[in-house]
Amino acid sequence: MKPLYAMVFSCVVACAASGTASATVQSVPKESSDTTHSNGQLQPPISYATLWADDKGATHIGHCRLEGLEFKSYAPPAAPQWIGVSPDDIESIAYAVLPPGYVGSWHRAPGPQWVITLQGKWSVETTDGTVLVQGPGEMQFNADTVSRPRPDDQRVGHLSRTVGDVPNVQLIIKLKPGVADQRTGGKCAY
Repeated sequence: MKPLYAMVFSCVVACAASGTASATVQSVPKESSDTTHSNGQLQPPISYATLWADDKGATHIGHCRLEGLEFKSYAPPAAPQWIGVSPDDIESIAYAVLPPGYVGSWHRAPGPQWVITLQGKWSVETTDGTVLVQGPGEMQFNADTVSRPRPDDQRVGHLSRTVGDVPNVQLIIKLKPGVADQRTGGKCAY
Protein backbone atom coordinates (compact mmCIF):
# COMPACT_ATOMS: atom_id res chain seq x y z
CA MET A 1 0.00 0.00 0.00
CA LYS A 2 1.24 3.52 -0.78
CA PRO A 3 2.16 5.82 2.14
CA LEU A 4 -0.76 8.04 3.15
CA TYR A 5 0.86 11.24 1.89
CA ALA A 6 1.42 9.65 -1.53
CA MET A 7 -2.24 8.63 -1.74
CA VAL A 8 -3.41 12.10 -0.74
CA PHE A 9 -1.00 13.83 -3.09
CA SER A 10 -2.07 11.70 -6.05
CA CYS A 11 -5.74 12.13 -5.12
CA VAL A 12 -5.66 15.88 -4.60
CA VAL A 13 -3.29 16.81 -7.39
CA ALA A 14 -3.19 14.21 -10.16
CA CYS A 15 -6.81 13.09 -10.02
CA ALA A 16 -8.23 16.58 -9.78
CA ALA A 17 -6.03 17.78 -12.62
CA SER A 18 -6.75 14.88 -14.94
CA GLY A 19 -10.36 14.19 -14.02
CA THR A 20 -9.54 10.46 -13.95
CA ALA A 21 -11.54 9.67 -10.81
CA SER A 22 -15.21 10.41 -10.48
CA ALA A 23 -15.73 9.91 -6.73
CA THR A 24 -15.85 13.11 -4.70
CA VAL A 25 -14.12 12.89 -1.34
CA GLN A 26 -16.09 14.02 1.70
CA SER A 27 -15.31 14.47 5.38
CA VAL A 28 -16.97 12.78 8.35
CA PRO A 29 -16.15 12.83 12.08
CA LYS A 30 -13.60 10.11 12.88
CA GLU A 31 -16.07 8.32 15.15
CA SER A 32 -18.82 8.33 12.47
CA SER A 33 -20.23 4.98 11.38
CA ASP A 34 -20.46 6.19 7.77
CA THR A 35 -18.21 4.02 5.62
CA THR A 36 -17.69 3.73 1.88
CA HIS A 37 -18.14 0.51 -0.06
CA SER A 38 -17.06 0.30 -3.69
CA ASN A 39 -16.90 -2.74 -5.98
CA GLY A 40 -17.47 -5.03 -2.99
CA GLN A 41 -14.62 -3.51 -0.98
CA LEU A 42 -14.70 -1.54 2.29
CA GLN A 43 -12.64 1.67 2.11
CA PRO A 44 -9.80 1.68 4.63
CA PRO A 45 -9.86 4.63 7.07
CA ILE A 46 -8.06 7.79 5.99
CA SER A 47 -7.78 9.85 9.16
CA TYR A 48 -6.72 13.45 9.50
CA ALA A 49 -6.79 16.23 12.06
CA THR A 50 -8.48 19.60 11.59
CA LEU A 51 -7.35 22.85 13.15
CA TRP A 52 -10.51 24.97 13.35
CA ALA A 53 -11.92 28.09 15.05
CA ASP A 54 -15.25 28.27 16.87
CA ASP A 55 -17.72 31.18 16.61
CA LYS A 56 -15.86 33.04 19.41
CA GLY A 57 -12.53 32.79 17.57
CA ALA A 58 -10.86 30.17 19.81
CA THR A 59 -9.05 27.32 18.06
CA HIS A 60 -9.43 23.57 18.54
CA ILE A 61 -8.35 20.24 17.05
CA GLY A 62 -10.89 17.89 15.45
CA HIS A 63 -10.36 14.30 14.32
CA CYS A 64 -11.97 13.28 11.03
CA ARG A 65 -11.91 10.79 8.17
CA LEU A 66 -12.10 11.07 4.40
CA GLU A 67 -14.80 8.94 2.79
CA GLY A 68 -16.23 8.52 -0.69
CA LEU A 69 -13.28 7.05 -2.59
CA GLU A 70 -13.81 4.45 -5.32
CA PHE A 71 -11.97 1.13 -5.63
CA LYS A 72 -10.85 1.03 -9.25
CA SER A 73 -7.83 1.20 -11.50
CA TYR A 74 -6.28 4.66 -11.58
CA ALA A 75 -4.17 3.87 -14.65
CA PRO A 76 -5.53 0.79 -16.45
CA PRO A 77 -4.40 -1.94 -16.69
CA ALA A 78 -2.91 -1.37 -13.20
CA ALA A 79 -4.66 -3.14 -10.33
CA PRO A 80 -7.49 -1.33 -8.52
CA GLN A 81 -6.75 1.08 -5.68
CA TRP A 82 -8.78 3.56 -3.65
CA ILE A 83 -9.07 6.91 -5.44
CA GLY A 84 -11.17 10.07 -5.12
CA VAL A 85 -11.22 13.72 -6.12
CA SER A 86 -11.01 16.68 -3.78
CA PRO A 87 -14.02 18.97 -4.27
CA ASP A 88 -11.84 22.08 -3.92
CA ASP A 89 -9.68 24.10 -6.29
CA ILE A 90 -5.99 24.31 -5.46
CA GLU A 91 -4.24 27.69 -5.34
CA SER A 92 -0.71 26.42 -4.71
CA ILE A 93 1.41 23.49 -3.65
CA ALA A 94 4.44 24.28 -1.52
CA TYR A 95 7.12 22.44 0.41
CA ALA A 96 8.13 23.77 3.82
CA VAL A 97 11.06 22.75 5.99
CA LEU A 98 10.91 23.70 9.66
CA PRO A 99 14.47 23.50 11.06
CA PRO A 100 15.25 21.84 14.39
CA GLY A 101 14.35 24.19 17.24
CA TYR A 102 11.78 26.10 15.16
CA VAL A 103 9.05 27.86 17.16
CA GLY A 104 6.60 29.99 15.20
CA SER A 105 4.63 32.77 16.83
CA TRP A 106 0.84 32.64 17.20
CA HIS A 107 -0.67 33.00 13.73
CA ARG A 108 -3.57 31.93 11.52
CA ALA A 109 -3.14 29.79 8.44
CA PRO A 110 -2.95 32.06 5.35
CA GLY A 111 -6.06 30.29 4.08
CA PRO A 112 -7.61 26.84 4.26
CA GLN A 113 -4.88 24.34 3.50
CA TRP A 114 -3.77 20.75 3.84
CA VAL A 115 -0.46 20.16 5.64
CA ILE A 116 1.01 16.70 5.04
CA THR A 117 4.06 15.67 7.05
CA LEU A 118 6.67 14.03 4.83
CA GLN A 119 9.65 13.80 7.24
CA GLY A 120 10.36 14.62 10.86
CA LYS A 121 7.78 15.72 13.42
CA TRP A 122 6.07 18.96 14.33
CA SER A 123 3.41 20.15 16.73
CA VAL A 124 0.52 22.59 16.60
CA GLU A 125 -0.85 24.17 19.79
CA THR A 126 -4.36 25.67 19.77
CA THR A 127 -5.74 28.45 21.93
CA ASP A 128 -7.69 25.87 23.98
CA GLY A 129 -4.32 24.36 25.02
CA THR A 130 -4.51 21.22 22.88
CA VAL A 131 -1.21 20.12 21.32
CA LEU A 132 -1.26 17.91 18.22
CA VAL A 133 1.99 16.17 17.24
CA GLN A 134 2.27 14.76 13.73
CA GLY A 135 4.90 12.68 11.98
CA PRO A 136 5.50 11.22 8.51
CA GLY A 137 2.32 10.23 6.67
CA GLU A 138 0.00 12.24 8.92
CA MET A 139 -2.01 15.19 7.68
CA GLN A 140 -4.18 17.99 8.91
CA PHE A 141 -6.54 20.51 7.41
CA ASN A 142 -5.89 24.05 8.67
CA ALA A 143 -9.11 26.06 8.84
CA ASP A 144 -8.33 28.60 11.55
CA THR A 145 -8.44 31.72 9.33
CA VAL A 146 -11.46 33.05 11.27
CA SER A 147 -9.64 32.83 14.60
CA ARG A 148 -9.54 36.15 16.45
CA PRO A 149 -8.54 37.55 19.85
CA ARG A 150 -11.03 37.17 22.68
CA PRO A 151 -11.46 39.46 25.70
CA ASP A 152 -9.62 36.99 27.96
CA ASP A 153 -7.11 35.70 25.37
CA GLN A 154 -5.33 37.77 22.72
CA ARG A 155 -3.77 34.73 21.00
CA VAL A 156 -5.05 33.87 17.52
CA GLY A 157 -4.71 30.73 15.45
CA HIS A 158 -2.00 28.35 16.47
CA LEU A 159 1.63 27.99 17.52
CA SER A 160 3.87 25.63 15.47
CA ARG A 161 7.05 23.91 16.62
CA THR A 162 9.42 21.23 15.36
CA VAL A 163 9.60 18.16 17.57
CA GLY A 164 12.96 16.43 17.91
CA ASP A 165 16.32 17.23 16.42
CA VAL A 166 15.65 16.70 12.70
CA PRO A 167 13.99 19.08 10.23
CA ASN A 168 10.25 18.72 9.62
CA VAL A 169 9.39 18.54 5.91
CA GLN A 170 5.83 19.38 4.92
CA LEU A 171 3.77 19.41 1.74
CA ILE A 172 1.27 22.28 1.91
CA ILE A 173 -1.71 22.33 -0.45
CA LYS A 174 -3.41 25.73 -0.20
CA LEU A 175 -6.97 26.05 -1.48
CA LYS A 176 -8.18 28.98 -3.57
CA PRO A 177 -9.83 31.86 -1.69
CA GLY A 178 -13.61 31.90 -1.89
CA VAL A 179 -13.85 28.31 -3.08
CA ALA A 180 -12.65 27.15 0.35
CA ASP A 181 -14.68 29.58 2.50
CA GLN A 182 -17.37 26.97 3.09
CA ARG A 183 -14.74 24.63 4.53
CA THR A 184 -13.66 26.78 7.48
CA GLY A 185 -16.24 25.88 10.12
CA GLY A 186 -16.61 22.98 12.50
CA LYS A 187 -14.34 20.21 13.64
CA CYS A 188 -14.41 18.48 10.25
CA ALA A 189 -14.13 21.72 8.31
CA TYR A 190 -12.88 20.17 5.09
